[in-house]
Amino acid sequence: MIDDLLDEETWTEVWSMFQFVDLVPVTRTAGPWKADDGAPLGGDAIVTPPRDEELSPPGERPGRFPSGTPLDHVLAAVLGLGESLAPVVGTEWAHVTARPYVYPAGSALSWHGDDTALYSGAFIYYAHPHWNAHWGGELLLADTDNDTDPADDLPIMAHRFDDEDYSQALLERGAGRFVMPKPNRLVLLGSAPHMVAPVRAAAGSSVRASVSGFFLREPIADDS
Repeated sequence: MIDDLLDEETWTEVWSMFQFVDLVPVTRTAGPWKADDGAPLGGDAIVTPPRDEELSPPGERPGRFPSGTPLDHVLAAVLGLGESLAPVVGTEWAHVTARPYVYPAGSALSWHGDDTALYSGAFIYYAHPHWNAHWGGELLLADTDNDTDPADDLPIMAHRFDDEDYSQALLERGAGRFVMPKPNRLVLLGSAPHMVAPVRAAAGSSVRASVSGFFLREPIADDS
């Protein structure tokens, strides 16, 4: 976890992006979102080129970093962490993605684990300018056994409607920790099961705005 990731001017530029970027409801038919998770919104993602590839000029390749958008600031800061990424996300990754998300009041993200066959880790950057601790939206992480793979006793996510077995596995873990969505904070994630707690009605028109992404293990096809 890193606080004050971006300088104020750069952070403001990222937050300003959320005022204008195209956002659509995230799907309920794929991914961990469930019918009672409200209406989170997501924008288009960008992805870094392979680690040994020279960067193109900003915006030359749509969907690729550098994109010429404020998402570049967040990805550049993440990549700039260099070797300090390794303890959480490892070193066996080929690309990093970044996508804007907005969680209005009443929205959440159900318990799930990221697919470790596809991702070596993930990150969340909180772009909103202000947050109140009573507004919810915390990142909750279940405890893991350091001696076993979290996937050994828990699938990636529960079934869409029948989640009792998944619930029992989480109850067996029984504890965990949480991270407040503090503005201008970066959180790096490993493989622990996690969820986004519901944003409470007290947030009003304020939203939990984040840039989130994955460290992809395998090279992606070049469609240029």
